[in-house]
Amino acid sequence: MNSIMAMKRWYDELVERTQVIIVAGGRAKRLGMDVPKCLLEISGKKLIDLCIESLAKEGFRDFVFLLGHKHEMVIDHIGDGKKYGINVRYSVDPPNAIGWGKGKAFKNALVNSAIDASKRCLVVFPDDVVLEERIFSRLLMHHAESMRKQATSGTIVVVPGTEYPYGVAEVDRDGIVMKFTEKPLVNVATSIGMYAFEPEVYNIVRDRIDLDDPYPVEFESVVLPRLASEFKLASMFIETKNWVPINTLKEYEHAIKVFSVKK
Repeated sequence: MNSIMAMKRWYDELVERTQVIIVAGGRAKRLGMDVPKCLLEISGKKLIDLCIESLAKEGFRDFVFLLGHKHEMVIDHIGDGKKYGINVRYSVDPPNAIGWGKGKAFKNALVNSAIDASKRCLVVFPDDVVLEERIFSRLLMHHAESMRKQATSGTIVVVPGTEYPYGVAEVDRDGIVMKFTEKPLVNVATSIGMYAFEPEVYNIVRDRIDLDDPYPVEFESVVLPRLASEFKLASMFIETKNWVPINTLKEYEHAIKVFSVKK
């Protein structure tokens, strides 16, 4: 009993020192809809609600939302967070920031102090739905253990393989196709877009992302390679079948089917 209570106190302390950063600035353009993608519905629930409710259920209360396209719709839906039992801060991209990229959105949130620079963070995308139970608490504890044992400062969630979206041909020297596989499973560790970072990682964002850069800057292309090069990036694996990304209309339709079966 004492060990269980000690574990609970340890977890509660981890959660208390952790903020959740939800990146919800994307629009559903590739799905043919002119709305924030986080407001799309699956089984009667909006993606943003599925995300917030899962996190709140696991004890997280401190939330930061990075918003862009039609941000008013998202703010109107979430409000002050009381209906979820959470505390809310918003960071909105400037009006001229179309195509900024997630890196600049993150830097902007640091500059305007929406992100608390003294607290670690979980970074979550509402359109990357994970079906595994207690995924967020597992990530936080895995991250804390990796940090303690291996001095890492970031952790990414990965699947062992993912479906390649095209047909693959094996061609001999004469140009004859010897084998053809439609959308094969590529067995390479693939990031699902869920991260945990210690406050020291914010220095990389401050130093290496320029808000005046004329081109989009993706968070993953700046921060993750730097951490990996310093051997400070840990990984946590989940099953491929439990990751449901929603980037295209076909993936959206698949997610609706997955959740209808789950119900």
